[in-house]
Amino acid sequence: MADMTFDAFRDELFAQAKAKGFTDYELYYSADNGFSVRVFKGQISEYKNSATEGVGFRGTFNGKMGYAYTENLSHDIIAPMLDNACANASIIEDDEVEKLYPGSETYPEVNSFNPALDSVDTSQKIEWAMEMEKYALSLDPRVKMADYCTIATGEYRTAIANSYGLNLSQKTNMMVAYLLARVEENGVTKSAMEFWRGRDFAGFDYKALAEKAVKNALSYLGATSIPSGKYPVIFDQSTATDILEVFTSVFKAENCQKGMSLLNKSKIGETIAAPHVTLRDDGVTDLSPDSQAFDAEGVATQNKAVIENGVLKTLLYNTKSAAKDGVKSTGNASKSGYSGVIETNITNFYLAPGKKSHDDMVKGLSQGVILTDLAGLHSGVNPISGDFSVSAGGYLVENGKIVKPIEQITVAGNFFELLKNIETVGSDFRFGTNDVGSPSILVNGLSIAGL
Repeated sequence: MADMTFDAFRDELFAQAKAKGFTDYELYYSADNGFSVRVFKGQISEYKNSATEGVGFRGTFNGKMGYAYTENLSHDIIAPMLDNACANASIIEDDEVEKLYPGSETYPEVNSFNPALDSVDTSQKIEWAMEMEKYALSLDPRVKMADYCTIATGEYRTAIANSYGLNLSQKTNMMVAYLLARVEENGVTKSAMEFWRGRDFAGFDYKALAEKAVKNALSYLGATSIPSGKYPVIFDQSTATDILEVFTSVFKAENCQKGMSLLNKSKIGETIAAPHVTLRDDGVTDLSPDSQAFDAEGVATQNKAVIENGVLKTLLYNTKSAAKDGVKSTGNASKSGYSGVIETNITNFYLAPGKKSHDDMVKGLSQGVILTDLAGLHSGVNPISGDFSVSAGGYLVENGKIVKPIEQITVAGNFFELLKNIETVGSDFRFGTNDVGSPSILVNGLSIAGL
């Protein structure tokens, strides 16, 4: 429990850090309050209310960066917290010294908190979850279960202050709804997941969510395999997002510097994708409900093309990896909460949409495959080489029409080659649940292994 305000704790901590011999120092605060309810067969099967709050300190002592953290904002914890940071600094073997950031000249304006979201009471959220399940089950007699029927909301706060005068804070909130529809026919069961994510309940339609999940699950009934071969492949917006998400690591500079990616600084300016491929990482964008003005080091986030018209424009940097490459941070520092260390992560990472609709992409195929489900992405992927081989499901297309659902197939390829072989980028864009987004994409000549 805190017995001091954040400002009072910060001021006393900084005074003691200076007296102890820290040459610079920083305090990072994070707090979150989360709620979720899951219903099953008309009953609440899972109910959670959670809250975490704490601060992380880091400071330079004898030329090395030391870390310490606490959940207890009290006077008595300050001295042992600084002792821990000193001890941690003494065992650092990395010769590349982390440096604190004095602050950016300007920061983007972000409106990422909706007070109306907090005004929705718990009973309303539970009712929505109940109605969503009930409605899904009513849509078709083949719907046997509406699993993972969940409504979740969260509020998140961060603040950063340091000895250079940096003093930033931000608050955001979010809602997510999930439903997995399970259908059965002739002893065969199929399922499909759908979600909604946003900050305005006015845009949430549980009926539309349930209808899409049920429609997709029903469409998989009767699925069979197909002969092995090379096919034109449409990754729908969800599978395109999945592929993109699992390979975000190849664009992080610290991974490139460690040899954990085929990319590196020397490739900036080279063509690594098809000319109509633009991949962006935007700290602030209307396309996503999750925008942020600054990263975990206090660097202003940027809106930037990582790949523009096929050309690699930048890697994703925090201040340490940027210094190593002789460039400026791109505002991509991250921490896994107040107790984490500085790493690198995406902000809003997405493939910019094109102009062709998903339906028109399908109509243009004489024969091909639409992939709507990928399984085993983390076990079947090599993020260093870019190779992937994963189980998949979706639909077979002939003469511009979907002719049947397919399953028990494996799709194999290489992410870097995939970027070069994207023939069409669709217009049906949306973000997934982890700040990665994509429209449908058409890739020519991927290997499909069937039965």
